[in-house]
This record gives sequence, structure tokens and C-alpha cells, in this order.
Amino acid sequence: MVSAYLTGLGGCQEVGRSSFLLDSGEKILFDNGVKLTPKETEYPMPIKTNLDAVVISHAHLDHSGNLPHLFVESNFLCYMTQPTLEIAKILWFDTLKIAGLEGMQPEWTEEEIKKTEKYTFPTAYGRGLDITKNSSLEFFDAGHIIGSAMAKLCFDGKTFLYTGDFKKEETRLFKGANLKVGNVDYLLIESTYGDRNHPPRKETEKLFVEEVQDTIDRGGWALVPAFAVGRSQEIIDILNEYKINAPIYLDGMGQKAARVTLAFPQYLKDPKFLRKALNNAVWVRRESFRKKALKQPSVIVTTAGMLQGGPAMSYLKEIYKDENSAVLLTGYQVEGTPGRKLMETKGITVDGEGLEVRGKVEKFDFSAHASQQEMLESIKKWSPEKVFLVHGDKDVTVVFKDKIKEELGLEATILERGKKVPLQD
Repeated sequence: MVSAYLTGLGGCQEVGRSSFLLDSGEKILFDNGVKLTPKETEYPMPIKTNLDAVVISHAHLDHSGNLPHLFVESNFLCYMTQPTLEIAKILWFDTLKIAGLEGMQPEWTEEEIKKTEKYTFPTAYGRGLDITKNSSLEFFDAGHIIGSAMAKLCFDGKTFLYTGDFKKEETRLFKGANLKVGNVDYLLIESTYGDRNHPPRKETEKLFVEEVQDTIDRGGWALVPAFAVGRSQEIIDILNEYKINAPIYLDGMGQKAARVTLAFPQYLKDPKFLRKALNNAVWVRRESFRKKALKQPSVIVTTAGMLQGGPAMSYLKEIYKDENSAVLLTGYQVEGTPGRKLMETKGITVDGEGLEVRGKVEKFDFSAHASQQEMLESIKKWSPEKVFLVHGDKDVTVVFKDKIKEELGLEATILERGKKVPLQD
């Protein structure tokens, strides 16, 4: 076998800026994202070689957010699903918009977005194709967000599987990851929840809607910061299913993501029900809608999921003193983000002013990532020769590595940023 090496450029012992280079003589990059912190945007390490191909697992900015920058100086073919491309374009243009509003110089321009789209080959699940002279690629449904894919690369008689972010169990919108990927020699797997399991989904849904309805019943507003892609649509779907007795507003970029989601019904578990739920919500199209939402107790589902800007902040300024209202977090809160600070201290800074939220602040586990048990079951099914751990906080990856050894008898390698490791011993 030819010598093959894996290098983590980002997303190693951290959640964010995922980027991994596989060198088997041909240079194939998996993901190129960014990490958004309150102080700055962190990027993967620069790529100091010509790339033969780039594979993007899904549209979230921590996996796709730096891709247009790679087209500033070079061209190559890029592979992702069509929904991933459509969602990523929304996020890339929003990045440019925010940079302009903040008077910052972006890492790339609209021209690079156009080049990215031009050089992207949209790829469906289950369709094998040759992407270089010696390597073939096949996508499998990752069950994470719309269009998310696990990428299987075949080269020199060996198979390499990159999970990206995946979810084995089905959720309200998606059927769950397709684990029937065939033989796997080398596995590059996320570790986000490598130290714990999720509560049953239905139980979480019931607790969430009970808290929403209790908030409404006591005359408060239920502010639900949610990720624009996937989570916003899922929350609207849940609220509709449980028939919450209050107006439900959808604000922010989740509207654009909803339109793209509905445009690809074949990727959804129950597209008709989701369309009905979204049609029943009030879409906030201008400032007057926001004022209307605050005139009577209501549910407001809005970006940003970690409170790093977005309409959620303007609503928060209006309700933070109200003891009857609640801020209900629905996603992973990365360390150092405003959402994490609010969750831990009930304090948050909005427009330079420190605020203390007097109402309830609660987090509900609607994670679209596999739990520890889901990942262990997946690794057992695939039975790889080598396992590489990425996309998890430092302490979490150590716990997961030990658990893999204990349960499966496999020695996993925790990828370190900038360190090149051989695939085979």
C-alpha cells in the first residue's frame, strides 16, 4: 500500500473550524470551516499544497465557512450535496453582510462564492464517483441536517470514512444516518458528545413544550434561540405537533433555511407535516412584526442559536427584566459564546451593556449529533482498523478514547492540530 497520512488543520480537540487533509499521494481535503468566538473568527491552518479535491460534509459554518477563501488563489473540484451548497451559500453571503456591517475586511468576496459554486460538483447519496485518478467517493446520509453526508473514500484497495457531524437515531425531521456504508478500514469520527448520552427525544420534546406553555400561561414570552439550519425548522415542527396555544413567530435566517429545506422534500422524513407547521407560523418579515410579537405572550423562534448576534438579541433586550418570560436554549453552546455564558450565569452582554435575565434560562438537548452510545454502536458496526477522533472538546475526546478501548478493544488516536499521522502503522 502507498503511504497515506492524515493531518488535522482544525477541529482537533475543539468544536469548530473542522478541516482535515488526507494525503495518499493525492491531496484530498475534508471540510474547511471557521470557529466563531466573541472576540474573533478562528480559521484552520493554511494549506501549503495543491489540492486534488475538497469534500464538504455539510453546510454549517464550522465545516464550510472558510471554503470560499480557498478559491482566492487556486481552483479545484469540490464535492457536496445540492442542499449543502444551497444552505452554505446563504451562510457565506450572510458572512459578507455581517463583515460589511462591522466594517471588517472579509477573507474572501462575492467573486469567490461564485467560483466555489462554479467548481462544485453536487453529489447525491449512494452515487459512487471517481474524484481523482486513484480515489473514488460515495456519500451516505449523515442524519445531521439537510444534505449532511458521511464521506467514504476508496483508494489503493482501502476505505476511509469521514463521518462529519452525524446522528444515528432518527429525529423529527430526519431518518437518521445510513450506517450501511460497507467495509471501513480507517474512520475519522466526530466526538462532540463522546462523554455522554442524550435523553430520549420524545421526553425532551414534552419537557420543552411544557415549559413553553407554562411560560405563555403565566403571561411571559418564550424566546427560543435556535440554529438557522435544521433546529429552527425542527422547533417549529414540534410546537405545531403539540398544538401550543399561542402565536408562534419565526425570525432570522431560519426563514431562508426553511425555504431551501422545503425545496428538497426527498431529504426529509415528513415534508408535508413540516410544510404545514411552517405555514402555521408567523414569518417575521419586517420590524413591525417584531413589535407585534411583543404585544402579547408568544413563542419566538429566532437566530442565533448561541446568541452570537441575530434578532434574538433585540428580543432579549425587551424581555430580560420580565420574570414570567423564559429563554429556552435548544442547541450546543460552545465554550466562550454568549449562549454558554447566559446558561451558566444568567448574564449576557447586548450592545455593550451587561444584562441579567430575570426569567428562566433553560437548555434542552435537541442535539443533532450522535451520543456516546450511538457512536460506539456505529464504530462496532463498521469495525475499522484505525479510529481517529476529532470535533470534540479536549477532555471529551480523552473520555471517548478510553471508552472505545474499554467497550470495543480498539486504540483510537486523538488528532492534534498540525500533526501528520500515518493511516497505517
